[in-house]
Amino acid sequence: MDMETGADVIAVPFPFQGHLNPMLHFCSCLSARGLKVTLLLTHGVAKSMQFPLSHRVELISDGTDVGDPPRTHQEYRTRLQAAVSEGVAAVIQKQKQKAKVLVHDSIMPWLLEVGRTGGLRVASFFTEPAAVCGIYYHMLCGTLKQHTASDSTVRLPSFPAIMDFADLPSFSYFGDIAEEVKEFTINRAINMPKADCFLFNTFDSLEEQVVKWMAENWAVKTIGPLVPTIHKTLKGGKHDRIDLFELDSESYLKWLDIREPKSVVYVSFGSYVVMSEEQMEEIAWGLVQSNKYFIWIVRESELVKLPKDFKFKTFEKGIIVKWCSQVDVLLHRAVACFMTHCGWNSTLEALCLGVPMVGMPYLADQPTNAKLIEDVWKVGIRVKVNEKGIFTRQEIQICIKQVMEGEKANEFRRNVVKWKGLAEEATSEGGSSDVNIKDFIFQMAYGK
Repeated sequence: MDMETGADVIAVPFPFQGHLNPMLHFCSCLSARGLKVTLLLTHGVAKSMQFPLSHRVELISDGTDVGDPPRTHQEYRTRLQAAVSEGVAAVIQKQKQKAKVLVHDSIMPWLLEVGRTGGLRVASFFTEPAAVCGIYYHMLCGTLKQHTASDSTVRLPSFPAIMDFADLPSFSYFGDIAEEVKEFTINRAINMPKADCFLFNTFDSLEEQVVKWMAENWAVKTIGPLVPTIHKTLKGGKHDRIDLFELDSESYLKWLDIREPKSVVYVSFGSYVVMSEEQMEEIAWGLVQSNKYFIWIVRESELVKLPKDFKFKTFEKGIIVKWCSQVDVLLHRAVACFMTHCGWNSTLEALCLGVPMVGMPYLADQPTNAKLIEDVWKVGIRVKVNEKGIFTRQEIQICIKQVMEGEKANEFRRNVVKWKGLAEEATSEGGSSDVNIKDFIFQMAYGK
């Protein structure tokens, strides 16, 4: 794209693992089209990063890198807002002759006013599906009240299926601070009517109904899936990635190389979820009872919860890895299904790489993503919990077999291949996301 120089973008991701790479990949899309992008990372993120980035980076405080650690969630929020606002304002002032646009993670909605005060156009970037943003918006407006387990079903005008209580975003995982976390999370939708542009890491055909409803009311654009192997402008060559956990050696890829095609279960529950020993034990023996090969990502802090001698007893069938390049694993011909917490990055990567899913959602958007996986896109199955809220070994074993064996498994594979093709179409020249990114550049960076 032939662009005049001097239109800069300042991008501010939220400093948690699941939020960093979608923003980074969007920055790469903008850079590939001629824009100059400055990525604002916190000192803590920069310290934990495993690899340097090719992007221009400025470091700011998130309020936790000085003094004692915050003692409460509210203190964390207060310090985060003050420190990030100050850091972003300073960078805007530093680049005031060139900067035109601020792109901020929607979980920090107060940055809209910081950007406007600095004379910039502002885009809010939502890192969960558009359908979840729609639910948060209804919660904020009071059109979706707090439901209880006794409620039967919920029907929203913007959601493509009837939901049960268990399909709504959930914050009970956070215990005593559940209401605080819920408020913090659903406020991500508050700028949808206010931002100059509201961006979604999804694509039109994946969420057609909700995107159409939003587009009739607000300046929304789908720009995903921001998965490097699928996105036209990110394909080929080495691409930037931020990992806050140390990667294991790539011996796990060699282990996969000697497995038969479509024979391995890949198991990962992301960077955040902390499980009980009981739940870890159920997963462990569920994998054993499935009698499938498996590769299980268990963060270092969680390794002590594995059943005693589990690794020794299962060395012929599976391997435990502390952290890995998930895209490389999902791309591997040996992987047949993905047992996942249904975080949005993991869900998109599985869709884009053609891997059916076994869903075990825990918090926030994950139950809703699992609903979409099972009942809307029909690319996997959700494991049921028992009366104590535990995913049992019996249910895990049954679900793995359903996704890997028989006609149901064939249906899941056919459907996921269909969505993979539509994702490629959306990000190719003239596709919906490709057109939206170009429109974003013309309208936001150049005011045309």
